[in-house]
Amino acid sequence: MTDTINKHIQLHVPPPGSPGMFRCGKEGLMEDVLRQAGFKNISVTEVSSKLNCGTADVYWDAMNEVAAPVVAALANADEQQKEKIKMEVYLAINKRYPLQQIKVDASALVIYGEK
Repeated sequence: MTDTINKHIQLHVPPPGSPGMFRCGKEGLMEDVLRQAGFKNISVTEVSSKLNCGTADVYWDAMNEVAAPVVAALANADEQQKEKIKMEVYLAINKRYPLQQIKVDASALVIYGEK
């Protein structure tokens, strides 16, 4: 989705460490934070899942609710740009996930430590 938006309007790239969903995304950052806070026996486990959107409408709505860079970029787009971006995203999603079975790969890290 961000590639499609970037074709029409420039996405703002926040400075490192800015609040947002990927603020702590740098590999090893959270382990270092826990270690500095005195935690031991730190482990990191990736949990994979699927975001079961079902339809392009649900995917579009979800991205417009939780993906801050998407929300910010589209807030600066005029209605014609928004509609063009939306149609291109729908085409790409429906091509990748035929039959309205949109299940986007997702993952999260579970980070554990003992104090």
